[in-house]
Amino acid sequence: MLWRHFTFTFIWASIILILYGIPGSNLPSVSFWKLLEPDKAVHAGIFLILMCSLTFSVFKQHRYKSLKRNSLRSSALICIVYGTVLELLQGSLFSERFTDVYDILANAIGVLLGIVILKLFFRDILS
Repeated sequence: MLWRHFTFTFIWASIILILYGIPGSNLPSVSFWKLLEPDKAVHAGIFLILMCSLTFSVFKQHRYKSLKRNSLRSSALICIVYGTVLELLQGSLFSERFTDVYDILANAIGVLLGIVILKLFFRDILS
């Protein structure tokens, strides 16, 4: 049952994909979104969560031993590639959206923050 460990991660990655695909004109301009105005912090936050979730998922599975041993590295690589691909798709496939290099950087910063948090608080579990 490899996939049971990845349920939350796949759901979270799907939510990110949906958020990336929302046309810019469909984003509400209500005060709730003003709380999320620091766009780069939102990017970093969602990729921090994805990084932590994917790392635990990879670590919990037992089928692929090399992935498990390198759960931080493999998860970081997957998250950075996923964020970059989504950002590039935003500029080419999704309507009324554009690619922003700083969003890619913010995604990577979220991944790096996830690594720091995992190493600080879960070093014993992940080693």
